[in-house]
Amino acid sequence: EYKTIVLSFKLFIFLIAFFLLPNCVNNSSLEKNQPIHPIEIALLLPLESNSKKTNILSNDLVNSARLAAQDLAHLNIVLSVYPTSGDKKRAVYAAKAAVQAGSQIIIGPLFSDETAAVKLALDKDQTKIISLSNDPRVAGKNVFIMGTTFETSANRLVNFALSQGLDRIAVIGPQENFGRNGIQAAKEAIERNGAILTTNLSYPFSLKGIKKSAAKIYNGLKASNSTAIIFTDSPTRGLGFITEQLSQIYYNEGEKPPQFMGLTRWDSTKQILHESSLQKAWFVIPDQKFKKRYQERYTEAFGNKPSDNSWLSYDAIALIGGVLKKSRSATASNKFQKKHFLDQKGFVGINGIFRFKADGRNERFLSIAEVNSGKFKIIDPAKNKFQVE
Repeated sequence: EYKTIVLSFKLFIFLIAFFLLPNCVNNSSLEKNQPIHPIEIALLLPLESNSKKTNILSNDLVNSARLAAQDLAHLNIVLSVYPTSGDKKRAVYAAKAAVQAGSQIIIGPLFSDETAAVKLALDKDQTKIISLSNDPRVAGKNVFIMGTTFETSANRLVNFALSQGLDRIAVIGPQENFGRNGIQAAKEAIERNGAILTTNLSYPFSLKGIKKSAAKIYNGLKASNSTAIIFTDSPTRGLGFITEQLSQIYYNEGEKPPQFMGLTRWDSTKQILHESSLQKAWFVIPDQKFKKRYQERYTEAFGNKPSDNSWLSYDAIALIGGVLKKSRSATASNKFQKKHFLDQKGFVGINGIFRFKADGRNERFLSIAEVNSGKFKIIDPAKNKFQVE
């Protein structure tokens, strides 16, 4: 059970109207002209995992989905929660149980290995899976991913850099898998958008390794005449240390460093925004237009501030509302056809507008933020409309 929410915010009502897809119709007419059949949705989330942080996020994802279902009460959405513990075998078991219990669509899993396992297990089933992962490798067929991909972030950074006259871009990241995925996405974005990949440099993920690698990385940047750098590391890992080391070398040499740019969410920790080496640096951030109102409504409903990524399940439910609106004339057993997920006008979510490609990957409009003395300011806002060919 969950607390009843009173929709008293005009802005959020406006947002919900957009959530129900472009070319929206009058909801009351739908309710009068059509029987309201329950929409059975399964939430596959890593509850009961060994990680406290993961369990907190999972609980917030459940609450966020319930908040969205409450906002779309006229659709008679029924949510069933299936804990997966973050384990792919348990995720497969949960997915099969959900389908057998009559779930028409699955939201989750959160992690890519779980999603890949569920995708394979339901290969011959037509159930649509709205994964909360950001890994494009698990998308495709009946799987759509909600998370912001490195590809989207990298494209946004590169295009903004080009607009500022910075076309010689280096890529720097850690040497482990986390770094490799971001590095690859950044390299491809540079080549795809007509910039010049000057050099690709990496460092071991340790303070000692970063310190030892800094001089070599500096020499590579100098030799390549780079005018900008995309860092792929995250604020809670080696980002602050590698940028501090490089910034110090440039200072000691009496030179101005290239423009620092980030592929990850630097606003996830205040400490990184105070890092001296990152002042005036750029990073990508989702559209902030509806974030504050969402946080206020969530806190009012559940008594705590939502986790940063809890919006994923809200937007997944809102997406379902939009798809149902597109398919309102379809039979109850044929509500979730793939074509309805591929509306090129897109969908509006907490983090701005998004749409899906035919292969299940998403496209999102992001903002460019600049670090400014412990805070950040938006220097290039996200667009609010897709071009439809």
